[in-house]
Amino acid sequence: MTPLPQLPDRIRGVIFGQAVGDALGLGTEFMSVDEVWEHYPEGLSTYHQIIQDAHRSRWRQGDWTDDTDQFLCILDSLLEHGDVRRLDIASRFLDWSRTGGMGIGRSTLKVLSLPGYTTEPEKAARYVWERGRRDLAPNGAVMRTSILGVWDYKDHQRVLENATTVCQLTHSDPRCIDSCRLISGLIACVLRGEQAKVHVPTDIVAELDPRLIEHIMALQGKKLEHHQLDEPDRIGYTLKAAGAGWWAHHHAPSFEVGLLSVVHAGGDADTNGAVAGSVLGARFGFSAIPTTWVDGLNRRDELLERADRLVALVTA
Repeated sequence: MTPLPQLPDRIRGVIFGQAVGDALGLGTEFMSVDEVWEHYPEGLSTYHQIIQDAHRSRWRQGDWTDDTDQFLCILDSLLEHGDVRRLDIASRFLDWSRTGGMGIGRSTLKVLSLPGYTTEPEKAARYVWERGRRDLAPNGAVMRTSILGVWDYKDHQRVLENATTVCQLTHSDPRCIDSCRLISGLIACVLRGEQAKVHVPTDIVAELDPRLIEHIMALQGKKLEHHQLDEPDRIGYTLKAAGAGWWAHHHAPSFEVGLLSVVHAGGDADTNGAVAGSVLGARFGFSAIPTTWVDGLNRRDELLERADRLVALVTA
């Protein structure tokens, strides 16, 4: 029987699982399942296979995208200040968007572009949501939230509060907030060794948006194909990404098999891969991630340095 990974290995697994899932998922982002197999008839399993079309060629093979860039905005703020500082994180989001911000989602860009964002980010996020008739629920917050499952992981309520706080810096819809709370809370449960207690979403968060509960429960015991991640009109839906993470935790037999299943399902595959990868990293540990995927990341050493600092802080 394979021994369970230790806490430092799980924490590194969250960080590298996020980045690896993002970088590999870019290869099938915005594709239908049929298009995935058309472009990758032997399957996609390495960064150098990623086709260089107009979209994907903006990144080098082995680069992560905006999902992990924003994840790192949060992580860097935590490492510098030692707690969750909402305005500092908001400022980092804005600075990143102005110095590249490649791949940034339309909803997030609208929020960050409003005057006074860095002083009242929640107000800006709510304004954009209300202008969208309160029906904007994209995945731009859940894609970066897994790091908040590591920070304060021993205090479950604090994890949920942190996830809510950081989500609301750009996203106001309750489905977005609850997606972040679910994934952050799930990762915290895994880090505490309580994953065996998690059977339904309300084991993580007692009160959740009923649309999230319905979506997750529809996945119970089903193959990933039933999740329909590649639905063209709902590709960037927050519940899709949260569902990919939930499915990965409950059904993947290994990090590699679980992530490849998500990547080959198409849709918003870099985001689904980032969410699922971080959950799988917590579950199976950094040591379970294929070495070629870790070493193939273009900023591997930079990520490893951050991971080491976080491990030292969290396990002190």
